[in-house]
Amino acid sequence: MQINKTIDVPREFIFEKIIESSLYDIQKQTGKRPKVMNMTGFSYVKTFGKNQKGTIKFDEVTGPSVYAFTTSTQRNTFHTRWELHKIDDRSTTIIITEDRVSNGFIQKMNDIVVGFALGRFKKRQIIAIIDSIQKSYIGK
Repeated sequence: MQINKTIDVPREFIFEKIIESSLYDIQKQTGKRPKVMNMTGFSYVKTFGKNQKGTIKFDEVTGPSVYAFTTSTQRNTFHTRWELHKIDDRSTTIIITEDRVSNGFIQKMNDIVVGFALGRFKKRQIIAIIDSIQKSYIGK
């Protein structure tokens, strides 16, 4: 999956919002709050509901341009990367890529069948996050 979107928000603001959300989640799950400069290589276990857990590992956190992490569960591994490309002082192009690797043949087949519908839903969710960041900037 790939999403490209240009918004009228400085990339520093976008990066700050993404990091704030991540640090909140890390603290909620672990009680720790790492420094942004120490996030690359940091990992923690996250609970996704009653019976699902996964490990989130930050692959690259380079402010204010790259935010990349891997989420590994028993069923899948997701590689997610946000790139923030500065156009000018007010505008940023956001490129989000996500790749999924399924664990096992049956899971792979299930992901293919379910993936089409959920992929569209997930894209809409991510675009809603981007729109929310833009609205929070405009509201400043």
